Amino acid sequence: MEFGVTAIGLASVALCAMPFVLTNRNRKIKEKKMMSSLNDIATTHHCKLTEYEIFGHYAIGMDTEKKFVFFVSKNGEELHEQYADLATIKTTEIANIGKSFARKEKITERLLLQLFPKNTNAPDVVFEFYDVEVNYQLSGEFQSIEKWNKAIKNLLKSN
Repeated sequence: MEFGVTAIGLASVALCAMPFVLTNRNRKIKEKKMMSSLNDIATTHHCKLTEYEIFGHYAIGMDTEKKFVFFVSKNGEELHEQYADLATIKTTEIANIGKSFARKEKITERLLLQLFPKNTNAPDVVFEFYDVEVNYQLSGEFQSIEKWNKAIKNLLKSN
């Protein structure tokens, strides 16, 4: 009798824990794929990542010695890779695009890190940290974009 109760209890615990285990495993696989893409783009430009961050749908990293920034974002199943040589960048700016309401509330729809080139004819480099169409809720993207904006500005000052 006690064996049956124990078996049912263990089976129940296993069934309850299974979604958490599978979710964690899938997250690790996605992170590994993002890191691999980030390393691949850095290697393509003969760089080595000295700092990086993987954040759900995007990964960002930089080579502080060669002054390159790399960004990989995932939209559905498609990976979008970008990079910027900071020797060609004049400044950076955070763009918080959204809607404002009467109560002076602002709803963020997109959060972008814009890198403006020294050559005014060259296009801006834009890293998209958040899009309401891809992720329905902000979860640390503000802190992440501010951290990377500050890090990139510090590297630009050292040029």
